[in-house]
Amino acid sequence: MPDTSERLSLPYLMPAQAQKHVTHNEALQRLDLLVQLAVEGFDANTPPALPQAGEVHALGTAPTAAWAGHVGELAVWIGETWQFSAPQDGWLALDKSTGILRRWVAGAWAEVSPPDLANLSGVGINTDHDSGNRLSVSSPASLFNHEGAGHQVKLNKASAADTASLLFQTDFSGRAEMGTAGQDDFAIKVSADGSGWTTALAFDAASGMATGAALTQSVGDATVGRLLRVGDFGIGADAGPLVADLDAHELSGSFSAYGGAHAQAPAGANPFSALDGVFGLLCGNSTLGGQSANLWQIAVGIDTPGLAFRVRATGTWGAWQSLWTGANTTVDANGFIKEASPIVRLFHDSSEEPAVPLAARFERIGLGHYRLTDVPPLASKGWQIEVPQDANGNRLVYVDCSYDAGMAALDVRTRKVIWQDGWAGGAPCDIPVGRWVDLRFDMP
Repeated sequence: MPDTSERLSLPYLMPAQAQKHVTHNEALQRLDLLVQLAVEGFDANTPPALPQAGEVHALGTAPTAAWAGHVGELAVWIGETWQFSAPQDGWLALDKSTGILRRWVAGAWAEVSPPDLANLSGVGINTDHDSGNRLSVSSPASLFNHEGAGHQVKLNKASAADTASLLFQTDFSGRAEMGTAGQDDFAIKVSADGSGWTTALAFDAASGMATGAALTQSVGDATVGRLLRVGDFGIGADAGPLVADLDAHELSGSFSAYGGAHAQAPAGANPFSALDGVFGLLCGNSTLGGQSANLWQIAVGIDTPGLAFRVRATGTWGAWQSLWTGANTTVDANGFIKEASPIVRLFHDSSEEPAVPLAARFERIGLGHYRLTDVPPLASKGWQIEVPQDANGNRLVYVDCSYDAGMAALDVRTRKVIWQDGWAGGAPCDIPVGRWVDLRFDMP
């Protein structure tokens, strides 16, 4: 039977041995050295001047003094002397000064390296991984922090036809997904049951333009909760969508329609019953729809300028109210506002059309004699002629007019004002400089 153990060289107690406690204590001392082995340092060659009890050093290749001759051994200070032990392959020792763990192998202490984590088959943190989820994490949260600047999380796919996305699940059943699925357009999809999916928003990879169920689907889509696209309800469009029935229209926004004389004029009360052209329509709804809603409409004539509005309360539309503007009124030669059909200002050397245009052609025939051609007759209702007056209200000129329907021409003659049992025309004279005669015509 050998005197010491195979691995730690602990001395055995022999039969009939005297002072067995000495051998036993020696074994305990070696155990105290080698179990939970921690050294003051590696590659030590010079013994410390004042060693402490239990101090262990891993000796180097050139130990001196009391350590001489013990290359590569472990030296422990026990009692008043150094005890030595030769390490064996596989022993582990911790460097107390650095925290580095080393292993004795091939006659030297080699640093224990962390395991190689490259090309692992999978990692499960607080859970198991599988072939489809090679990285599995079960925790309340996951943190990806920066390393002094920014941080990116990258999802890379092999081709456009593959999928790179984030899938949100409830009890492992899909409820929302965002990413590039089957193409490079970015999409956000949602599902109520994990089976049927709706694309809420999708962004074209080339243009960045958006589509999807979250956007309005037509120019007049009033579905609550949808996002408004450019052009819907006339917002940002070149022209608002056409209204088919003015009285039934309840949508807020900017629209367009045709006047009552147009072939495509809408149903319902038309604010421009004689307008043969387009007008803009601005609408508002104060109670989110319904027949009892308080609605309003504002119409702006485009081909023929004009402005009108009306309101609806408890399901009944009020009449259209026209606003007096520079498009349907004029200021006469005396400073008064007058209703305009087409009105021409006749000066001594020209004519001017300040409101509804006629494109009349002006000609001065002679002293106090003027001609306008390509004009309709003077207005059949309301006022026709307004002449300039002085500060006392006296007329400055007397006016005679004659109309030739065949030539569509109006001859105007102006004379001095005389009294002959009433105001009458005297000798011809021109219209005073800086003043004019207002001539109001029928609509052409």
